[in-house]
Amino acid sequence: MIYKEAIQDAISMHELPAEWSSELLKEADLIAEKTKKTKYRKDLTNLPFATIDGADAKDFDDAIYCQKNSNGFSLYVAIADVSFYVEVGSKLDKEALKRGTSIYFPGTVVPMLPERLSNDVCSLRPNEDRCAMVCEMSLDASGQRLKYKFYSALINSKARLTYKQVEGHITNASPLKGPQVIESINTLDNLTSVRLKLRQERRALEINPKEAILELKDNQEVKNIIIKKPMRAHKLVEESMLLANECAAEFMQERFGFGVFRIHEDPDPSKLEALKKYFQIPAQIAKKSSPLETINYSLKKAKENQDDSGQILVLQTLARAEYSTDNLGHFGLQLEQYAHFTSPIRRYPDLLTHRMINKALAHKKNAFNKSQLQDMCEDSSVLERRAEKASRQVEQVLICSYLKDKIGSDVDGVVTGVTDFGLFVNLEAYFISGLLHVSDLPGDRYFLIQGTNTLKGKKTGKSFKLGQKLKVKIAAISPLDRKINLVIANGK
Repeated sequence: MIYKEAIQDAISMHELPAEWSSELLKEADLIAEKTKKTKYRKDLTNLPFATIDGADAKDFDDAIYCQKNSNGFSLYVAIADVSFYVEVGSKLDKEALKRGTSIYFPGTVVPMLPERLSNDVCSLRPNEDRCAMVCEMSLDASGQRLKYKFYSALINSKARLTYKQVEGHITNASPLKGPQVIESINTLDNLTSVRLKLRQERRALEINPKEAILELKDNQEVKNIIIKKPMRAHKLVEESMLLANECAAEFMQERFGFGVFRIHEDPDPSKLEALKKYFQIPAQIAKKSSPLETINYSLKKAKENQDDSGQILVLQTLARAEYSTDNLGHFGLQLEQYAHFTSPIRRYPDLLTHRMINKALAHKKNAFNKSQLQDMCEDSSVLERRAEKASRQVEQVLICSYLKDKIGSDVDGVVTGVTDFGLFVNLEAYFISGLLHVSDLPGDRYFLIQGTNTLKGKKTGKSFKLGQKLKVKIAAISPLDRKINLVIANGK
């Protein structure tokens, strides 16, 4: 079966630790019996927290409660207290560090922690008392953060909601039933509205690339490829998590002078120049534009022209977000400080952040070695990239397999890469690129014009360039190699 083979190939190629030893599973079972130490925790079990996740989610990292107060809003973001269960230096801790992150494949996941912990003991499941680290924030009526505090708590989520359910409620298409969480969700929606205005004011990047969702049959073959629909409900969760993550970064910086930051540096100047050429930004504007202005101008043009390749080029221009002990800010979010705090079940840096917050709360400011933390940050960045590559690899194999029935069919595409050996063409309906070899371009011999992202015919002068829309024919597919060979439709 192609599905199992694809996953096994990804595991083998990227050397993913996909199995759990009996020793580690035994340790997870012992951890599961650990008492909650409720007397040291603030009891918030009466508050109507709710989790909001995808319909297929099994590990619930975060729960949210929001209420109006005299100044504006009180927002409680409760995060699974993994640091309580997974002790520093334990065998499971070392294994989690080695894995770095959970790896998500269509229809399955290779978790960072055993399911006994990730889906059960640590998970904020509904109607069960759960240990949590809480970030409690006060915000004014305009959404500006006034103050915050962190503390250990015991919560009891009153509802396991899906994005679809929340979307139905806030759009009045299918209102939620039961009074416990409705007021909180309504208030959170109001808070999100003012937070999005602030996001716009600070000119944070709004990049919304189309995402594919692979619908699988019972035999794990691809049934359908659909575009992930953006929802307002996603923003409710996203803005809450951004706030908590920003608080975590500020807290570490103030208490230690360093931390486990999620940094995003300014784009490389040479890549910005290529972007200016692609979008034909007038010289008088380009010369005066800051990197942020250039990126936002490009995004605006890409949106106006419905230019997916332009948006891809913007993404390629941006630096990769990484982990670092030095606070270098976050360019994309336009925040002075940012960290990952909200997903300790599936990301090791979040677990490190929790540990630093706990030590700060215990007034143990010399508990961490910055150099060792930096090594962990660098390793986590590498492991994150590994996970992304492995996930994408499996997705591409499955899409290629799905497209085998379409060999010989004409499809719409857009040029997303230009090289001396041909064009990479994104098949817009299928979220995958194929190669149109230079030797298969009809009517002429084509050569790469350096610095222009253009192939030009020697005799005819005809050109193929980045962003150009093409009608192509699928000539051949090799699923496990993730290769799609294309030719120009109708040979023209």
